[in-house]
Amino acid sequence: MRKELDEQLCRKYPSLYRDRHGDMRRTLMCWGFSCGDGWYTLIDVISELLTKHNPQAHAMQVKEKSGSLCFYHHGCDDYSLGVQMTAETLSQYICEICGAPALLNNDGGWSSTRCKEHASEYSVNDDLEEDIDISSVADLGLGAAWSRLALILKQSADWHTEKNGRPAAAFFINKSKTNGQLAIRFSGGDEMTAGMVDIIAGYANRIDERTGLIVIE
Repeated sequence: MRKELDEQLCRKYPSLYRDRHGDMRRTLMCWGFSCGDGWYTLIDVISELLTKHNPQAHAMQVKEKSGSLCFYHHGCDDYSLGVQMTAETLSQYICEICGAPALLNNDGGWSSTRCKEHASEYSVNDDLEEDIDISSVADLGLGAAWSRLALILKQSADWHTEKNGRPAAAFFINKSKTNGQLAIRFSGGDEMTAGMVDIIAGYANRIDERTGLIVIE
């Protein structure tokens, strides 16, 4: 990540990134944000949510791994786990280079998340609309980008219910008539569900509802 974006995150969330220039024998944050600029907005949303939830939380490592964003921090609980794990899934649909909609691909033997513009010649990245079937959430009346986020939320919650025994949740998703933002309520679930909802809504309200391009950094 560019130096100016790194410094901006540290200025905005000094407590969360208190170890940014710490001793390498004690923290891996000394290496900074080991990922591309395209994930800056996603990291910013994660940082805002974790800081509000637990002012004592602090990051241990932020990096790209196997094409996904990995965000490790002290002070983890069910809520922050929901934020962290859903953000990792979400990063697989955001170009690490520019932040445009993308897909996780195998580029010549290496996993990476790239949009068409930044995919290598080895990429199998075809049309995003063809690769992600959003027909199951078409009744929500949302733009394509927000529909993908709604689908990610529902599929992630269902996966954790099936695989990890988390309580099932029902989601009520719509575009707010008062401010035009994505509004998500849920019944059932738990604190982890709350974290999942907040990261999806938080990121949705930084991007264009239809194109998925970042409009608020």
